[in-house]
Amino acid sequence: MIQASFDEGTQAFDKELRDLAVAVWNNYQSGDCPAEAIPTAEDIDLVITADAWAMEAREEFASRWTATGRLQGIAHEVSSISELVHQSWVAARKRGIDVKHPLAPLIQVWQTRRPLEVSAVRGADGSLRADAVMPRVAMRNGGGARTDRLYLPAAHFGPDGGTPVLPGFEGRPATGRIPVLPVNLYDLGVAAGEARGGGGAAPIPARMLVKLAAAPSSTVRHGDRFVTYELSLRDLRDALYPPERLDGSKRKPPPVSRMWPRIRESIRVINQDARIPLLDPATGYGHYHHLMRISENFGRIDMNMPIRVVLDIPPEVEGGVKLPIRLDQWGAESAPGYRALIGLAFAWHEPGRTHAPDGKGNWRRKTSPDVYDPITDEDAIALAYPSSAHTRRRELVKRAWQTLERLEEHGELRIDDKRILPPNDAP
Repeated sequence: MIQASFDEGTQAFDKELRDLAVAVWNNYQSGDCPAEAIPTAEDIDLVITADAWAMEAREEFASRWTATGRLQGIAHEVSSISELVHQSWVAARKRGIDVKHPLAPLIQVWQTRRPLEVSAVRGADGSLRADAVMPRVAMRNGGGARTDRLYLPAAHFGPDGGTPVLPGFEGRPATGRIPVLPVNLYDLGVAAGEARGGGGAAPIPARMLVKLAAAPSSTVRHGDRFVTYELSLRDLRDALYPPERLDGSKRKPPPVSRMWPRIRESIRVINQDARIPLLDPATGYGHYHHLMRISENFGRIDMNMPIRVVLDIPPEVEGGVKLPIRLDQWGAESAPGYRALIGLAFAWHEPGRTHAPDGKGNWRRKTSPDVYDPITDEDAIALAYPSSAHTRRRELVKRAWQTLERLEEHGELRIDDKRILPPNDAP
């Protein structure tokens, strides 16, 4: 049992937490505890509420906290979840309950496996970059003759309309050519039904997931599996409700009272449901991986409110693609256009096929249209309406091509017969 001495009457919680951190370090590590191994209350709150990795530590924490009786009333106001837990432990010890400190396993995992602190990618004006790099969170080698394509077919809903059939789990080889995020990520928070095929804005949880997954630099994501960063409610507002529409008109930002409930619900949905299917081709076994956790330790709700994100990119994921600069605007106005642009961003990025080295250490996009295969009507549906509940195929084909034509009108792509080509100025 870890022993730590706390002056319960006079010492502030940060001092007590520091003492506990030193005791945990001495119990598991050699040498003096370095300053960077002492967490703040916010650090431990993040492990409790928005941790993407420390499942065993959190289970042990929950078991110990339950054993303390989870004190509800305390003598003074607490400023964090971790302080409430600590006070519960102090009260339990006074009642003669001999229980190990609930925060100790969380501190231990934070000291040894905490994520790398990074910054979000921002433009010159300080806003989140719209054209950040999106990781290949749903890609794997499909096998077969086309081993250069690290793509999965579009996910779709089964005949019952409510059960998603996810890539890699359908019991058959991957044959689709259009790379898209699994439908359960695209349509987070949307009930089964016609809304999945609608032409309005894309679901807010799905747009938040894409924005937050792309926010850290691809350089730091590539080197470290776990990263954590902070952004503000204003950042999310500007991404979800861009100040300028596609037609150039200005959008009045929504008040916090109307926006926050939607974002809060989206955070809940992402924390519970943002899982991606991964398949081990060597063993044939698959599992769901939780991509992201967002802290739910909210303080004062205003535009400057910090929001902490932990991003856990699986080791199977390699690289990523640069997103279209107006993706946020399409997400706010056209779900089919938004989905198509993400799928095309991946389809247009195939090093060795659509890209080639320029002799200077850089990869450049090939200009010949021959490297882009013509797409079928089914491919068009997979791009724009991968999860539509609409059963009339002819209508879906019509809508899908209309979506692609609208994207061409806005300069997002070029249509050459059945080939969908990137814009001339694409990198």
